[in-house]
Amino acid sequence: MRIGIDASRLNLKQKTGTEWYSYYLIKNILNIDRDNQYFLFSKEKLDAGFLNFPNVKNIALSWKFRYFWTILKLSLSIRKYNLDLFFSPSHYLPICSCKKVVTWHDLGYEYYKEYYSKKQLISLRYGAGTLKKANAIITPSFFTKKDILSKYDIDDKKIFVTHLGIDFNKYQKEYSNEFKENILKKYGIMDNNYVVFIGRLETKKNVEIIIHAYNYFRSNYQSNLKLLLIGKGGYGYNIIDAEIKKSPYRRDIKILGWLREDEKICLLKNAKIYLNFSHFEGFGITIIESMFCKIPMLLSNLEVFKELGVHEYCFCQNDPRSIAIKIDTILSNDDLRNEIINANYSISQQYNWKKTAEETIKVFNKLK
Repeated sequence: MRIGIDASRLNLKQKTGTEWYSYYLIKNILNIDRDNQYFLFSKEKLDAGFLNFPNVKNIALSWKFRYFWTILKLSLSIRKYNLDLFFSPSHYLPICSCKKVVTWHDLGYEYYKEYYSKKQLISLRYGAGTLKKANAIITPSFFTKKDILSKYDIDDKKIFVTHLGIDFNKYQKEYSNEFKENILKKYGIMDNNYVVFIGRLETKKNVEIIIHAYNYFRSNYQSNLKLLLIGKGGYGYNIIDAEIKKSPYRRDIKILGWLREDEKICLLKNAKIYLNFSHFEGFGITIIESMFCKIPMLLSNLEVFKELGVHEYCFCQNDPRSIAIKIDTILSNDDLRNEIINANYSISQQYNWKKTAEETIKVFNKLK
């Protein structure tokens, strides 16, 4: 088959969840599949690592505007390539006559409209309106599949679940003590006595409850524990920033922003606990990354997080006192800590991008 793919996110320097999904999925598809011919549509020429395949062609479609690349530029351009199928790894499909496959990551906008900007809501609802036109829909979890079926009139048989993965090689890398010390010094962290959140700093992620729990912990336990917040600011960041400024421990709350992968991984590997109390998610890449790095975690009681197979102790009520108590318990109880680490590490082995790509290719081939 002649398969087109929206590869517009591959060259982004500051990748987050959906961009990393696009990157690793497309990379692994190209490494596996020699039978289909792939046309990678991007806004600029892709790196050579995506082009050194006999069955791959990159079509760079420059676009001087910030919006409407997919609906206008891409839709008009793909007609000349006589595609059998087009795949979008993130929500938005172009207008085309060939068969279409789209990945739909979550439906948070249906439940928490207040956590999205007007532009985000318009864009996501437009994308959701094209779901019925897709010949197949890929979701990262059974939770998201169930959500789509409950909200939209879509045939169950055309929704396929492909769990996301982890780059084992990247996370197995060992970092020297000198590298770790330089990272800590660079970001003003005196030691590795810290807990960490990794993700976009936005109200949807419920970062405020982490700050409140941290305040409660510091007020009630003898500890100089630090809190690291790693990620770009998103919608509602001003609310998070205000909470930090009100904290009596604000000097020990470090907003590090987006980090290079080696810096992020190094800091994650040395954290005491990973925290994630998001209101809504479609998967949880940083959760399986933390599991693989042997870092215990505390999470909100989301169904999708439980689908990942995380140790039951890691789930916590969404209130500062409960979170603080569990932070103290994990820090002080080595047996429990090791039990969580070993159970989660074992589960993390099943999540790999090669498997994600193989399942995605199967979806493509079903539409021949």
